[in-house]
Amino acid sequence: MLLAISSCGQPVRQGPPAGTTTGAVKQTLDVIRGRYIMIMRQDGQEFRQEYEVIADGDRRTRINYFGKPETDWEKRTDGSWTVWDGQVLLDYNPNGEPAYTRVDDPDAGKQPVYVLRRGSPHFRRACPDARRLGTQALLGRTAVRYACAASTDEGGMSEPHEMSLDQATGLLLKDDGASLSIAASEVDFDRTVDVDAFSTELPAGAQDASGPRLEDFRLPRVGGGELALADYPPPLVIVVGDAAGIREMVARLLPMTQGGVRPRVIGMLVAIPPPDWKGSLLNPADATSFAEEASKAAGPFSVPVGVDIKGAAGYQISQAAGIEAGQTKPTAIAFVASDGTMALASTDAATGAKLRELIDTLQ
Repeated sequence: MLLAISSCGQPVRQGPPAGTTTGAVKQTLDVIRGRYIMIMRQDGQEFRQEYEVIADGDRRTRINYFGKPETDWEKRTDGSWTVWDGQVLLDYNPNGEPAYTRVDDPDAGKQPVYVLRRGSPHFRRACPDARRLGTQALLGRTAVRYACAASTDEGGMSEPHEMSLDQATGLLLKDDGASLSIAASEVDFDRTVDVDAFSTELPAGAQDASGPRLEDFRLPRVGGGELALADYPPPLVIVVGDAAGIREMVARLLPMTQGGVRPRVIGMLVAIPPPDWKGSLLNPADATSFAEEASKAAGPFSVPVGVDIKGAAGYQISQAAGIEAGQTKPTAIAFVASDGTMALASTDAATGAKLRELIDTLQ
C-alpha cells in the first residue's frame, strides 16, 4: 500500500515562479498537489484522516497532515508532516517523543509515492496483478481504473482493492478496499514550490528520533537449531518472558500480524537456573544441557522462540520496557523498526488498541 500514514502538516513555502527573482534567488519546482481523505475501518469503527500530498513526479513527496487530537485514536494532527527526497525519509510529529524520525534508504514499501506509472516498481507494489477496468471521470480528470490483488509485499495493501490513477500523470486519485479507502478531494497540476519543501535535513538543535539499535543475538532455539536476529530482517516484534507469558502475548499478536509474519513475531524465553541446579553456566556443555532442558519444559510455540539464559540477550528489551533485571514478568515486547532500531517497547499490560497502534508504526 502507499505510505499514506506517514506524516506532514506545515504549510509549503511557495517561492516565486521559475525564472524570477526577489532578492536572493530561490530554486523552485513544478509539482502536483492533491488533497486526500483516508478512511480506515477497524473493529467496526471508522477513522478519518485528511492530508495533502505535494509530489515532484515519483521522485520526491511531501505529505502534510490535518486534524485535531482524538481520545480514541492517535492520528496525525495539524503540524505533522513527512518528506521523502528519494533517499531519506524524514518524519515530524509534534506530539511524538521524540518528534523527529529520520530513516536513510527505507524499504520500498515505506516510500510515500503517489505518482504511479504503469509498469514501475511502485505501481506493481501498489497494484499487484493489475487488471485494467477502463476509465472514469474523477475531479474533472480522466482516470484509469485497475483491479488489484492483495499484496504480500511489505507496504502493499493486504486485501484486493480497486485503484484509479490520473491518466495524464499517474497521480493516485482513488484507492478503495474493504478496510482502507483513499480518495482525492481536490487536485492541482500547476503548482510551484520552493525546493526546500523537500528538504530532509534536521532543523538546528533537533534530534533524530531513531531509537537504540538492537544488539545482535544468537540463541538455542526451542525445538532445536538456533534463533539469530540476523535471520529475521526487521520490522520485527520480539516477545521476552517466561513460557506462559510468551504464549499469551503471541496469541494476542497473531491476529494483528497476519499470523506472526507481517511484521514477523519471534520470542526470547527467559530461562533462569533453579537454586538446586548443579551445573555451571561457565561450562559450555552445562549451558547447552540447561538450554535443552528449558526447551523441553517449555514445549512448542507458534512462533520461533530462543532460549535466553538468565535473560542476558533480552536485557536491552526488558530494560526499555521498564522491567527489572532477572525478572520474567511482566512480559516485554519490543517493536523493531526497519532500520534495526528499537522503535518502542511495552509490556503485556498494553491494551489491544495500543498494540495495534505500535504495530502500525512498523508498517
